[in-house]
Amino acid sequence: MTFSPADETVYLRYTQVLASGGGYARIVRMFIDDRGMWVFPNPLRWGYLGATTLFCSLTGECTYRELAMLSTMAGIAAVALTYWIGLRLLEPATALFAAALMTTSPLQLALGRRALSDEFFCAVVLGSIVAMRRPWLWVVVTTLAFAAKEQFVFIYPVLLLFWWLRERKLRWIWALPPVLFFLVFCLLARDVTSFFGIARIISSVMNAPYAQQYQSGPPHRLLIDFLTIAPLVTIAFIAAAWMRRREPLLVLAIGILVIHSLISSKNLRYVVTADPLMRLIVASVFPRKSFLLINAVVELALFHIIFIAEGVYDPVTYELLRALRMVPL
Repeated sequence: MTFSPADETVYLRYTQVLASGGGYARIVRMFIDDRGMWVFPNPLRWGYLGATTLFCSLTGECTYRELAMLSTMAGIAAVALTYWIGLRLLEPATALFAAALMTTSPLQLALGRRALSDEFFCAVVLGSIVAMRRPWLWVVVTTLAFAAKEQFVFIYPVLLLFWWLRERKLRWIWALPPVLFFLVFCLLARDVTSFFGIARIISSVMNAPYAQQYQSGPPHRLLIDFLTIAPLVTIAFIAAAWMRRREPLLVLAIGILVIHSLISSKNLRYVVTADPLMRLIVASVFPRKSFLLINAVVELALFHIIFIAEGVYDPVTYELLRALRMVPL
């Protein structure tokens, strides 16, 4: 498999610097001082970079394969966490069915083989949902979610709304994860101003040329992309969402989709955390073996065509449709 000279190489470069003892402050300065780096992953993601550095230290190697292996392990964890959420919030049979649906998800399979942070981020966010019954464990896991990808700032209000709907009370610990995320970064970077400097950079490149050309579009673009990559599950989710419209878990799935549909830059990688939640909702309404088998055939075929045969790296609309010969080549 060929790895990208863009995001995957940047993650590898950061990890190699950290694994060699270069220090976190060094990669912070690398990012801030080089304008060419601004469109690539930023050092606010100390949770993911800490995980890649630790994993490389344990394996004794630091290559694309180690980062991809971490994504694969996170993908396996995401299946287990989906099952756990199903056990906690729905029924054992639903949990098992949702976990089975997760094993054939083209998006999960694709990101689980890349040297990117997305699958790790998905697993940590699911871990935050699972940890809600243990407040201090939840604080730790949710802080890591912020530190895996700063994009979690969009998901966090939805997560808190879901918790409030379940318990109907506010909790003071809700303020801790973002504060700890900030404090740990400042400690690693050895200053405070870098955090705000990187935040300004992120805001300034939201409409970079790649984002404008490949990730812009109307709010329903993400739904079209999901229909392209997982048609049966997406159609079943739309039906199930109406049938289970009073289900609190639906708030998480739809909330993540709606918030990201309103952001100027849209990409299926950004809503990878909605995928297992959608499959849980589908499993709660359509727990049929025939659906599972037919869906598996369709999704595995799409995964092979799009990500193996055509080698799509970034699951944006144009690349998905090009791989399926649905747009002029």
